[in-house]
Amino acid sequence: MGQKIKYSFLILGLLTLFFNQPAMAQALPDFTAIKVDELSDEQIQSMMQKASSMGYSQQDLFAAAQGQGVSLTEISKLGQRMNKIQSSRVSTAESTPTGRSNRTSMEALISESQPLLPSEIFGLAIFQNGNAKNGFVSSLNIPTPENYVLGAGDEIFIDIYGSSEQYYQAEINPEGSIILENFGPIFLSGLNVKAAEAKIKNKLAKVITELEGESPSTFISVTLGRIRSINITVAGEVAIPGNYTMSAFSTVFNALYSVGGVTENGTLRNIKVFREDKLVAQLDAYDFLISGDSKSNIRLQSNDVIIIDPYTNRITVSGAVKRPAIYELKENESLSDLIRYAGGFSENAFSEQISVVRNVGKEKVVADVFENQYAVFTPKPGDVYQVKRVLDRFSNRVQIKGAVFRPGQYSISGALTAKQLIEKADGLKGDASQSRALIIRTNPDLSTETISINLKDLMDGTSNDVQLQREDVVQIFSIYDLKEESYVEVSGEVNSGGIFRFSNQMTIEDILILAGGFKSSASESKIEITRRYGDAQVGNVSEVFVVDVDRNLSLNNEDKTFELQPFDHIIVRKNPNFFVQKFVAIEGEVAYPGNYAIKNQTERISSLLERAGGVNQYAYIEGATLLRKTEFHSEISNIEQKVQALEALLNRYAEGDPSLSESELAQVARLNQQLDELDKQNLDTEGDPFYAKKERLREIVQRNALFGDVQLGNSDAIGIDLKKIIENPKSKFDLILEEGDVLVLPKQQETVRLRGRVLYPTTVVYEPNRSVKHFINLAGGFGNRAQRKNTHVIYANGKVAKTKKFLFFKFYPRVSPGAEIIVPSKPLKLPFAISEVVGITSGLATLALLISQINFSGK
Repeated sequence: MGQKIKYSFLILGLLTLFFNQPAMAQALPDFTAIKVDELSDEQIQSMMQKASSMGYSQQDLFAAAQGQGVSLTEISKLGQRMNKIQSSRVSTAESTPTGRSNRTSMEALISESQPLLPSEIFGLAIFQNGNAKNGFVSSLNIPTPENYVLGAGDEIFIDIYGSSEQYYQAEINPEGSIILENFGPIFLSGLNVKAAEAKIKNKLAKVITELEGESPSTFISVTLGRIRSINITVAGEVAIPGNYTMSAFSTVFNALYSVGGVTENGTLRNIKVFREDKLVAQLDAYDFLISGDSKSNIRLQSNDVIIIDPYTNRITVSGAVKRPAIYELKENESLSDLIRYAGGFSENAFSEQISVVRNVGKEKVVADVFENQYAVFTPKPGDVYQVKRVLDRFSNRVQIKGAVFRPGQYSISGALTAKQLIEKADGLKGDASQSRALIIRTNPDLSTETISINLKDLMDGTSNDVQLQREDVVQIFSIYDLKEESYVEVSGEVNSGGIFRFSNQMTIEDILILAGGFKSSASESKIEITRRYGDAQVGNVSEVFVVDVDRNLSLNNEDKTFELQPFDHIIVRKNPNFFVQKFVAIEGEVAYPGNYAIKNQTERISSLLERAGGVNQYAYIEGATLLRKTEFHSEISNIEQKVQALEALLNRYAEGDPSLSESELAQVARLNQQLDELDKQNLDTEGDPFYAKKERLREIVQRNALFGDVQLGNSDAIGIDLKKIIENPKSKFDLILEEGDVLVLPKQQETVRLRGRVLYPTTVVYEPNRSVKHFINLAGGFGNRAQRKNTHVIYANGKVAKTKKFLFFKFYPRVSPGAEIIVPSKPLKLPFAISEVVGITSGLATLALLISQINFSGK
């Protein structure tokens, strides 16, 4: 029996563990700390992804936000932002191309039959109708060509004007005639427009006699209206051979473009056109491609046949030509023609000789063709011509570098020596090192050797001169190349600190003038100079000097001045008694609201209130609040303040004002120069003393935030007790003011705001001596899932009071005018996932089996 009791307690514990699983699930976050307008799209997207991974839907997020007292306006904004992000992702996915765009059936057929990739064969791509937007499409928006021959299907406009006016519109019938009312048929087929006009005029003049005579009073104009269509056939090596219906204005090139161009096996040099079984034209497309000659591009007629034969002779040209490609040559063309087709030699071509690889029998041979043979050398099918580039080397170059007036490349003309080369370079500079110069010589095997010369002896003529060779490099060193560059550095309270070049006999006043002089905040006493140890002793890092300098930096010959040495670092300290004006503000129900400068470092709220004339009769003293900037407030830097001040001063002068005096013009020039210098200065963010603290706090907050970045406030509201401050000035309640503080005294308030898990969040009228529960009942009472024990009150001055509990009793905080009552929500519980249901079911089955085994063993 005791064993059964022990097992029963074990089973009860396991069941408790299983059925308490939802209570240990993750809860939704606190939405009251999130401002939708301050969230970026990335943050909202991250929120949606994390909520989805936790098993929450979008409706769950809205319900949780409403339960935590978030207003319906904020929830609506959140929903709109979520829907916008979801719709933008859908539209992006739909706009992604998943297949070919809509094209005509002919273009689709050509694209599928032949990939429209750039061909190495010259001229093929120009007729491929996938490689150009318009290409050789025939245009109907042109004047009627003079050689256009009329035929059946053409429409004729006949305009008679003058003393007699008449208009006719007629189409040439299959018999080749037009029929005009009262005139009968007129045969026009086979005539051009000009001849047709003459024939029509002659026919009409028999009735309209004003058309003829020495001074006719009636005139006739014949124009072409709708163009007839013609049927042609394209056969041979084209992309899509067959029969085509085209405009009567179409040419051979229009037809080739319409069928997708010539294939790589087709010829461009002998395009044949047959008309009524007779060869009427043989086109060479190279005439158009090379010279722009389109005379052979004849206009087609109905039932014409275009034949594209296979190519006969293709040659490859590569290397230093302007159009390397594969070309087709005729039998009587030479290598000169091939070079012309390739656009000629490029600027780096070695044009005196061309290498050719030719197929001879069962193998290849290599030959060289020289410049005088180009006109008579006949290329053969399969030849590959390589035009080489000139060698990247110089046959007569020497160079001189370093401390000469004209360094660079020079030619060896005859016997050139090192001294003569220096003289060609206009001689040595003043900083040239006289002790040693080098000549770097390149040997035939491309190794190098160094020749050292005494430059002073060479220039004096006391040592032998050196004969230079091709590719010698003469290096003349500067004395500054052989030692570390000397400089001094100025930092601290100067106008333009930084690194400056060192000069001999430079004084501390000299370098301060170069640094723009003292700032107004600088202390001219205790200027510190740190100097490197020339022969550092063990443990010493630098030598330190402290000097006082006249603020005017004037020259005083009677006093000894401090001379600087290379690499000195001058630090100008800030005057400990210098302060920039700092301001606070007071707003609301006082006699004189506005900005006030802080008088001293210990000025308190009571002093500010006294300077503002005290509170008036409308002030709600209990609701007074002090707003104070946090570490995250964006402070304007000293440099930015100075820029703003200088720009305000500069704006007082109108640009180009002729009435400005000489002194005013000089001041404008100085202001512009100072602003340019300030713009060049690099504003270092990490120089902010609060930078490290800001970044550390930001890192902690963001690491602990559930849904991405949290917006960090620029100011805090400090709840103060102004009544005690007024009654007890300089007490512990009377805070010392800091720059940027804003003291706010609101009007007497008469409402109480209720938010959170109440039945109807609203704002009600304040009633004295009423409890929190009274005001909650005015909002309909506690809502579902309300956390009553955590109900708290935020007073008008920013202080917060929470509900306290003793034994079974709850003590709610008092309520004052302007207060806000917050009823938080209990966290949502995650529903059972399928895996959890399976786990619990399996556990129950195991427990049932265990119980049956216990009962069986008990028997």
